[in-house]
Amino acid sequence: ATARDTGMTIRQVSEWTNKPLSDLYMVKPRARGKFSVPDQLSKTLNQKTHETTTAFTKDGNTLYFTRNNSDNGNFARDEEGVSRLKIFRATLNNGEWTNITELPFNGDDYSAAHPALSADEQKLYFASDMKGTYGSSDIFVVDINKDGSVGTPQNLGNNINTEARETFPFVTESNVLYFASDGHPGLGGLDIYATQLDDLNN
Repeated sequence: ATARDTGMTIRQVSEWTNKPLSDLYMVKPRARGKFSVPDQLSKTLNQKTHETTTAFTKDGNTLYFTRNNSDNGNFARDEEGVSRLKIFRATLNNGEWTNITELPFNGDDYSAAHPALSADEQKLYFASDMKGTYGSSDIFVVDINKDGSVGTPQNLGNNINTEARETFPFVTESNVLYFASDGHPGLGGLDIYATQLDDLNN
């Protein structure tokens, strides 16, 4: 995801930053550690809102991503004038991204963002300030069932989450959760932490 200027004469601009809105792009790996020129992903994914923070299944056919709450592709705002974040899922069909739907635990009065899949793709980790949050935002996990249905989000608890912000989760093949926090003791601002998820269940 990037807010790069595409050079187009008509470009949506963020009211907060006065910079272009972020969209999703793709690059292809080349020889010797180089990459192709970034290509913007489909307009069905990139709308007149921010799109960011992707998580792909290993076969590349399912995409989870973050997008502002929207109405017909335009920003939708809550009573405080804030456009909350939501997690969407899309499927690749004959080279086109289709079936773009928001996940059922999203809400109009809180944010859910930054999806990350477990190695077996049966769990989705994300950050949210939904009901049950300890602080400004917490890390949650939700089951992704074999039929594609989604379970009920569970807070990872106060060993992970603090009264401040926990966000940007990532899970490795060995089930290590990396996340950013400004609530655990650190150097200041958001620092990166890691924990073995298997230990949380013991």
